[in-house]
Amino acid sequence: SSPSWLKGPGCRRLLASTACESVGAMPFRWKVVGGTDTGGILVRSGQDLKSDKLDGRLSTEALVEQLALKGDRLQYRLVEGSGPQEGWVSLKVSGKALVEFEGWAEDPKDDELFDKWAVLGKKLGPDEKPPAEEQLREESAERILNGVGRPYVVLGLEPGAGSKSVRRAYHILALLHHPDKGGDEVVFKAIADAYRAITQSKDESGGWRDLEGVAMPPWQAHAPQGTKGVSVVLFDAFGQPPWESRRLYTASWQEGCVRCWELSPPLPDKVPRLRGEIAVGGFINDVAALSPFGLLTAQSAGMKPQPGESLRTWNLKQTPFRPTKRAQVNAILDQSEGNAALKESTEASGGREAVAPAAAKSTAIVSKGDTGEGEAIVDSDAFTAVDEFGYLGQSKMVYLHYRGVRCISLWPRPGVREVTPHVAATVSKDVLAVSKIGMDGCSLMEAQWQQADPHEMTDVNVLKHGDADKLWTGDNGGRVKYWDVNASGRGIVADFHSGATGWLSGMEIWEQASMMCCSHSSGLCFVDVRTTKVVQDMKKKEAVGALTALNTNSNLFFAGVGGDLMQYDTRKFASDLDYKNMAVGMWNLKSPITAMSCTETGRGHLLVAAGCMDGKVVVLDST
Repeated sequence: SSPSWLKGPGCRRLLASTACESVGAMPFRWKVVGGTDTGGILVRSGQDLKSDKLDGRLSTEALVEQLALKGDRLQYRLVEGSGPQEGWVSLKVSGKALVEFEGWAEDPKDDELFDKWAVLGKKLGPDEKPPAEEQLREESAERILNGVGRPYVVLGLEPGAGSKSVRRAYHILALLHHPDKGGDEVVFKAIADAYRAITQSKDESGGWRDLEGVAMPPWQAHAPQGTKGVSVVLFDAFGQPPWESRRLYTASWQEGCVRCWELSPPLPDKVPRLRGEIAVGGFINDVAALSPFGLLTAQSAGMKPQPGESLRTWNLKQTPFRPTKRAQVNAILDQSEGNAALKESTEASGGREAVAPAAAKSTAIVSKGDTGEGEAIVDSDAFTAVDEFGYLGQSKMVYLHYRGVRCISLWPRPGVREVTPHVAATVSKDVLAVSKIGMDGCSLMEAQWQQADPHEMTDVNVLKHGDADKLWTGDNGGRVKYWDVNASGRGIVADFHSGATGWLSGMEIWEQASMMCCSHSSGLCFVDVRTTKVVQDMKKKEAVGALTALNTNSNLFFAGVGGDLMQYDTRKFASDLDYKNMAVGMWNLKSPITAMSCTETGRGHLLVAAGCMDGKVVVLDST
């Protein structure tokens, strides 16, 4: 049965998600478990269930390699057993499994590619002698501890290394760092944890897959009191399974920090694990992941405004997410106790933590002891960013904007297929700019195009790429502009009103269908981008606080209508249909939704995350 927070009027599922191919560094391997009474399972020539049947059946216990996976249909190549060499089979029939996931195939070149000295963190020349064991242990330990949280780095392997290489690397390092042989217990545990993380993620329960069919109840990710609630939720699009566990970045405007949550594998109580946080030095508006180790944050003026502070790049190799001191307090603290604990930890650390005067009322993430209720957050009514580890000084300020940066847009749009963006657009009240992303994946180059005063000194709330050279912006008055960086003059191709009767909160564009959807304080508007005419205006009793779609080709999108998380199907667009006929799913979160993000699993399940005004965040499988 569904948990109580998922129940409510209108909660329904009418449409299965679209499915797509899943491709890994090495092929997945599956085992046939069905067909025991019929001599194997049926094989067809194509994905369609009406396609031609192939001669012979795929034998029970046969092993196959995955060529493609679309929904519940598997295209395979035979490895062991009898039957057609290639074809399409169903994963299950009438709820009964026909094939089961076995893991990753062994790479035949695994032995050739394995480098023992790379695992140990050394590069030896042809005539260079190996260092002494004690020196090797010391240098290796330092590398391992610096890589905690990144399993392949800990084991000295490249992402996607074969199972045999993983086992060999683990045994080499475990032998060197075993406590019985003079090794450190912390280092030994880090090696074991890395090995476990990789081996678990290479089976069916790893990566995003263990989130399929899961609805994580709302957890208190940020302080329940705030001016704008959760301002950012962002799925990590670069931790493709089985590379590492999947993460979700969240941010609260008032707290001025980005938090990182480990979603996979889910904890028994379905509360994600807090990986750590980074204080960004301002009231945070938007976050974009440039690469697996690069973040770009947009913020309004902080405690001490200075040029360039509204846009910062972060190299997560230098500033990794770590648990904060506040997360280690094992009690429910009130404000005075929380401040005292922070003061004591600051004094104990030699005064490394510098807290601005206005930040005295700090957010405290605290455990509820043995109640099993996860984590709680002490209320705060002031700007609460605290740069505990000096990360702020290691970030790079981008000198493009004088006013607070409101939005970031990347192209190509990062997604579950590990598309790497190469262009970043940013907008504030004073400047709209486009910059190339640096080759290091964690910096911005000098702006290659920019325009001053993009919306006549009106706050710009939304920014989206149409393609590499085209941009869409929307402001507080519902006005939309279409920009072409290659056009003459200011580059404005179109300037029109979206039909919104209030401030814009979100925008999605389907270029092929020439359709745009704008969310605003009074509902949703659909605009034909060819004519700039409003084709449908869906008024709502509550503000639509957020809007998200997987990409410009996805037929499904999500909108936060008050506290209702609504799922819509663009294939139902028609002038005579109202929103009730377009909606294909609804979940009530009881607090106004202020931020959203979605991503896709390898099997085509559509995951959505939503942040709310009360500081809570929810992640669920919409399929």
